[in-house]
Amino acid sequence: MPLNRRALLGATGPLAFGGLLASAGCFTGGGDESERLTIAMALTPAAGLSPHSEDAFLLARWAVAETLIGLDAEGAANPRLATDWTQIDDTTWEFTLRDDVVLHDGTTFDAEAAARSLNAAAETAAVPRVIDGIGLTAEATGTHTLLVTTAAPDPVLPQRLSSPQLAMLAQTAFEEGTADPIGHATGPFRIVESTATGAVMERHDDYWGEPAAMDGFDADYVPDAATRVAALRSGDADVIEAVPYAQIETLNPDLLQDAPTARTVSFYLNTAAGPLADPALRAAVAAAIDPTPIVDDIYEGRADAPEGLFGPALAWAADHRGYELPEPARPEGRALTLATYSNRAELPETLTVIASQLETAGFSVQTQVRDYNDIEPDMFAGAFDAVLMSRSVVQDSGDAYTYMESDFTTGGGFNVAQLADPAVDEAVAAIATVPAEDADAAESERQAAVLDAEAAVLATAAVIPVAHERLVIGVSERVANIAADPRELAIITAETTVE
Repeated sequence: MPLNRRALLGATGPLAFGGLLASAGCFTGGGDESERLTIAMALTPAAGLSPHSEDAFLLARWAVAETLIGLDAEGAANPRLATDWTQIDDTTWEFTLRDDVVLHDGTTFDAEAAARSLNAAAETAAVPRVIDGIGLTAEATGTHTLLVTTAAPDPVLPQRLSSPQLAMLAQTAFEEGTADPIGHATGPFRIVESTATGAVMERHDDYWGEPAAMDGFDADYVPDAATRVAALRSGDADVIEAVPYAQIETLNPDLLQDAPTARTVSFYLNTAAGPLADPALRAAVAAAIDPTPIVDDIYEGRADAPEGLFGPALAWAADHRGYELPEPARPEGRALTLATYSNRAELPETLTVIASQLETAGFSVQTQVRDYNDIEPDMFAGAFDAVLMSRSVVQDSGDAYTYMESDFTTGGGFNVAQLADPAVDEAVAAIATVPAEDADAAESERQAAVLDAEAAVLATAAVIPVAHERLVIGVSERVANIAADPRELAIITAETTVE
């Protein structure tokens, strides 16, 4: 009997909301009587809000921390805390910094602060994946001039410096041997309180740009999707991340804000150990998975069927290359342990469908579902035969190369599939060799190299694309100017207002 979404919802229906809210604890704000906005976040911090971790994306969505470089809608680098930059030679770039930036601790932002922030990221024990392996070093050469060097030529260094994991912080942020953004960043809002359940932000009155419209706001960590939706309905939250697709139809359309996104749900197969180290068995997994019921039922038609690693939100990626998989082997009851995380409501449901499809094909399947922060170490340690993940493919730098390098090359910093394939390494490395003198020509050549590398990755059956998602945010009618960012790096902005 085929599975359907209604059967998979279980305790996430309306009758479950009361109990979920009771178990989730109190919200810090929200409701029409409050002048403060409350946002319910899908993930809880894993590293004390350190920008060198995945927590960096919380800081970006709260408009707390900023980077040297911003990106436009096409992913091209544009000024932020750096006003200008020049490539001095193959491995050296010079950046000119703003001279009117006051950090949250009252100190002045200068090239020394920028160099310290970049070097701290490059020297931390877990180097942010966007700069992992590139040999980045930074040096102040003047009050507001900065040299950044890499071990090898890197045509997308400016785009790398747009990553929230390379946020600029004050000297005092590093005094305890960590990168502490609380009261030490540059954004229009500053963190004034941080607890295990949330954070409190206030307007940074000395912000270099247009001052924030709101006095401040509160962020609550609410990993349970049904609880977030119930909080939006009740007014306990004014904004919620990651509205579950299964509950979109139950919400007033006026409370929903969605946008195309460069986020792909993919099934990453362990190529280093276990049954799926055999390419023929990986091909059997690929042959067994049918994304149609996932896209149509679980995502309610609000996702696109997979065309590759890069979906329709990236128009340049439409010309996908052909590739061939190995001849599939017979599963013969091989036991597989599959895993995903619960913070995105659709992933456990999707894993249930995939598990059923694999069992029908002849595999024996067990599944594990945990909170992302709990399951991440085991994902990277290769503890599972396959992991279902939702990944924004241009989130780190706006450039697909950094995603390909971190996720699929030997020793890559986000290589869940444990892939070590010389052909893939060569194809990904070829992207970085594209000359940058003629921006238009280089972009076309660079995109072609990305698509060649995509085909090389898919031919290994190390990853199986399942769906291309849309970004859906819940927004109270009393809130205006919430960002709909395809890269998911902005939600609250200086322009956000609340009645």
